[in-house]
Amino acid sequence: MQDLLARAVQAHGGAGHWRRLSGFRARSHVRGAIWAVKGKQHAFEEFVVAGDTRTQRLTMAPYPGRGLCSTWEPHRQTVRRDDGAVLAAQPRPRARFDSHTRQTPWDDFHAGYFAAEVLWNYLTVPFHLLRDGIRTEEAAPWYEEGGVWRALRVTYPETFAAPSRQQTLYFDECGLLRRTDFGFELLGPGPAVHYATAHRCFDGVVVPTRHRAYVRNPDGSRARESISLAVDIDDVCFV
Repeated sequence: MQDLLARAVQAHGGAGHWRRLSGFRARSHVRGAIWAVKGKQHAFEEFVVAGDTRTQRLTMAPYPGRGLCSTWEPHRQTVRRDDGAVLAAQPRPRARFDSHTRQTPWDDFHAGYFAAEVLWNYLTVPFHLLRDGIRTEEAAPWYEEGGVWRALRVTYPETFAAPSRQQTLYFDECGLLRRTDFGFELLGPGPAVHYATAHRCFDGVVVPTRHRAYVRNPDGSRARESISLAVDIDDVCFV
């Protein structure tokens, strides 16, 4: 394991501890300018997610409405009643974004896929970087907030659901994730920057509980006039 990745994993709870876990549960609030563009302004104001640490699998409830829940895997989505009855299913959900632009409106499956993919990645980073097939290499550092953040360039395989196939993650002097340079591929082309703050420890795992994504300027700074995506995570439980 590379030095920087090993440092980051240890700072967030350690690989040994993570391997003993199988799932998580958390309350989340998701907002941001993205949802108005997609016609889903109030879709994710407050809901609970339950996921698998070993497989890309997530359940969100209530969504897309009261008494309903949505299940997400990269190859399949469903909408179910609380009693488990499947009301609708979507195979190959990622392919439904093909040819979309930033102005293309989303249905409940589109919005659910985007939110679930983001949340699963936010709640499992940096540990999922240890998986086979994910390539990492240290890159040039970034200077911000009076400190030096070491950079890890990540390339995800096609089989892994991530907001962007290539990303650069930045870790502070303690090894905590602070920033990610990427692009929301499901929204069409365009550079973005994600800041992760308010780190808290839940069941031995350190989680950044405040996430803010912005358009990224050519010089690497964020365009502060609008928050593209805002995610707040509370009451996390790992088992």
